[in-house]
Amino acid sequence: MSKLFLDEDYKGIDYTVKGFPVGEYDNCTFTDCLFPKLHISNASFLECEFIDCNFTNAKFGGTTLNDVRFKGCKMVGADLSVCHDFMLSLSFDDCVLDLANCYQLNLSKTHFKDCSLKEADFTESNLSEAVFTNCDLKGTTFDSTNLQKTDFRTAIQYVIDLDLNRVKGALFSKEDVQGLLTKYGVKVS
Repeated sequence: MSKLFLDEDYKGIDYTVKGFPVGEYDNCTFTDCLFPKLHISNASFLECEFIDCNFTNAKFGGTTLNDVRFKGCKMVGADLSVCHDFMLSLSFDDCVLDLANCYQLNLSKTHFKDCSLKEADFTESNLSEAVFTNCDLKGTTFDSTNLQKTDFRTAIQYVIDLDLNRVKGALFSKEDVQGLLTKYGVKVS
């Protein structure tokens, strides 16, 4: 049976030196902690918050993330594709998710606010009803992705192939509609 960590606050811990104790974290807060290149595999986080943490190239194999909030976190190259899909519920505020792998994840209703998602991979993911508020999606991959009712109105630099993705009811701004027409070589002025 895994160890239970309840209502704990962790600050300034470098888990690359100390090691990360796998267990069930319930209503915990992690501030200024370092997780780069770590396998956070098989840990469980319920109603937790990560503030200004570094998850660069972290692996989340078999990790449960239920109602988890990331604020100001660096998650470059983080592999979230191997998280448990059951009860997956995330939000991202002012995070860097460049090169993040979100392949086949159910991220329905996920809110991304003020995030950089350059070259992230959402292939075959469910992003229905997700919201990308003031996010940079340059080079981000959407392939066979469910984007129904997804809000891109304040997102920038996205390129979405309408033939390869489900986009019914998705919201786009007039200013950035060019990202939907790139494939066709159409210029909008």
